[in-house]
Amino acid sequence: MRFSFTILIFLLLTGCKSTDNATSTTQDAPTVPGKSTAPAPRPIASPFTVLGASVEGDSLKVQLQFGGGFRTHTFTLVSDGVATKSLPRQQPLKLLHDAQGDMGRALIQEQRSFDLTPFRDPSQPKIRLTLDGWPDFLDYTYTP
Repeated sequence: MRFSFTILIFLLLTGCKSTDNATSTTQDAPTVPGKSTAPAPRPIASPFTVLGASVEGDSLKVQLQFGGGFRTHTFTLVSDGVATKSLPRQQPLKLLHDAQGDMGRALIQEQRSFDLTPFRDPSQPKIRLTLDGWPDFLDYTYTP
C-alpha cells in the first residue's frame, strides 16, 4: 500500500512540471509606458423611450422618457449606418443615452433638440431620416 502511494505522489509531482522547450503560439502585444493594455470598458446604454419626434428647420425635436432624477443625462444623435442611395436618401439615426450612473426612480419626460446639418446631402434638398425607436419617417428639407 505504501509503495503505490509513493508512486502516485511521484507521478503527480512529475506530471505537473512544465518543460522549458515549449513554445508559445501567442505573441504579447508591445507595451507602451504609461498606457494600459487592458481593453477599454464598453459604455452601458441607459434605457429610454422616444415618445415623439419631429423635424423643425435644421433641428430634430424629440420627446424622451427615462428614469433618473439625481444626475444630468446626456443624449447624443449619431448615424446608425450609411445613407441609402435611394431618392430621397434615407439616413438611419439613433440616440445614445448616458445616465451618468443615475439610479433614481423618477420617470422624467423631456424634449431635446439635435442639430441635423451634419446629415445633409449637398446634392439633394431633402433627406428622409429614420430614428431608432420611432416608427415613422422624418423628412428633413433644406437648401443645398
